[in-house]
Amino acid sequence: MAARWFLLAILTGSYGAGAFGMLGISPLSPSLVAGFGLTRLQVALMIPAIYLGGLLFSLPAGRLADRVGVRPSLLGGLIVGAAGLAVGAAAPAFPAFLFCLFVAGSGWSLVNPALGKAIMDLFPAPERGIAMGIKQMGLTLGGIASALVLPRIAATFGWRIAVAVSATVVALTVSLIWRPLGVLDRGTPAAATTTAAPSDWSWARRLPILTFFACGLILGMVQAAVLSYLPLYTVQALGFDTIGAGYLVACSQAGGAVSRLALGAASDRWLTDRRSVWLALTGGIGAATFAGYAFRSVTAPLGAGVLAFATGVGAYGWVGVFFVISAELGGIRRAGLLSGMAFASIVVGLLIGPAVFGLLLEHWDSYAVPWVVFAALATLVTTATLLAGPAIDRARR
Repeated sequence: MAARWFLLAILTGSYGAGAFGMLGISPLSPSLVAGFGLTRLQVALMIPAIYLGGLLFSLPAGRLADRVGVRPSLLGGLIVGAAGLAVGAAAPAFPAFLFCLFVAGSGWSLVNPALGKAIMDLFPAPERGIAMGIKQMGLTLGGIASALVLPRIAATFGWRIAVAVSATVVALTVSLIWRPLGVLDRGTPAAATTTAAPSDWSWARRLPILTFFACGLILGMVQAAVLSYLPLYTVQALGFDTIGAGYLVACSQAGGAVSRLALGAASDRWLTDRRSVWLALTGGIGAATFAGYAFRSVTAPLGAGVLAFATGVGAYGWVGVFFVISAELGGIRRAGLLSGMAFASIVVGLLIGPAVFGLLLEHWDSYAVPWVVFAALATLVTTATLLAGPAIDRARR
């Protein structure tokens, strides 16, 4: 028992280090705007550039994790991610920088399916929610660290050094974890008795599962909009400097970290057969906080931090439960594939969300309108998961 929790700690740390690099682009956006001379709409291209590779490679990555195992998929993805960031630090122009983010994101797309399979292999059903919550907390802890550290590095040494530091953190992590993760290559009790299933797409004809993935798409839109525009909103609408913007991004990531852990534990203890209810809860919280941004400018640091924390609950807190549900839909034999599909659905939203937010912002020249629209989208998720949730949860059994 202790061994699997030790492995989970390593997997969580590796996920956090990868997130330090990938999510670090968000708090660096004000510095990148100044460095490349970007418009507000161009900001919408950076986060999608990272996740475009996920759209192309997440399903193959899921099959790869099922076939070759967790360690090769995870470490290979982190190596490619580090390489993309390292080259991006020297990019001469914004289009080249976007291409480097695409390369880094292509590697990042391997990580989630590999980790989803690891959770299914290592943990029984009553522990998967908390295990996935802990793993997902690594993502937000990495985001918190990047939000607190990278803007200061960029302010002192420039954004290129900050991106290079991100690449270094990811690369060093690979060198530290490859040996401890070797036990995964030898198999686990759950994995040793199973083999990869042939590609079975019957799930794609089941409306509850398609509804579930559609909710993931919308939640991905919400998450990416917050990642892309919360820092810029903090500077342009609330009057904070870039360091203050990093503080609010860190608060939002903290909200995501705490809620992923809390919701994972809660979904194991209460309503285990109705995990979709927890998705509805985070959608409602997101709707309330986005409406708060639309109708009230909170400029006091403490109040702004509290609201950003709640925003993180709504924008990021759902991810752990979402991946638990997707892995359970696939079962032991197709956990990688369905985790890959879950990641792909989120990625579509990640690609669309910033563009929708940016176009609304440019057209109306006001942050109020896009925040209202995204509050409505979060409300739609809550409604859909409450109505379709029982059928989704039955499909997991």
